[in-house]
Amino acid sequence: ELSLESSLIIEENVKFSDKLNSIGKGTYIGSGTVIGNCDRIGKYCSISKDVKIGMSNHPLNFVSTSPRFYLSKYGKVSKNLFNHSMIDSTIIEDDVLISSNVVIMEGLRIGQGSVIGAGAIVTKDVNPYSIVAGVPAKLIRFRFPQNKIKKLMKLNFDDDDDILNQLN
Repeated sequence: ELSLESSLIIEENVKFSDKLNSIGKGTYIGSGTVIGNCDRIGKYCSISKDVKIGMSNHPLNFVSTSPRFYLSKYGKVSKNLFNHSMIDSTIIEDDVLISSNVVIMEGLRIGQGSVIGAGAIVTKDVNPYSIVAGVPAKLIRFRFPQNKIKKLMKLNFDDDDDILNQLN
């Protein structure tokens, strides 16, 4: 069952799959967003409009990429030849900014404090406090020096005062 923490803002026409287990407090999700194979979205995330998270891929090592030739429900094969449930779910850690029209593939970890630029297609894990953009998404830079990132990784996003104290 989906666990929703406090102070969420979820705009209209957001679609959630049954794989999503939790959305952390203070998170914003913009209209038209689709959340597929994603286990959790952390606290204080900002997800813009028309974002796609946990999008599945077709098997590329089969003769055809059409699901008609690997899923039994379409009647051409007697048993499923590819099982999407064997692919890990995407995890969005705390305080992540995902700009509009981003696509994040399934099985990835989007690190705490990271920023994903508009229109990016994310095919690999994103490091904490990094800024990525492009198709496919590539590292632009880190938001802070590594010594500050190490300190920020210890933040307790359950304690608003802990976060506020870092603003000084």
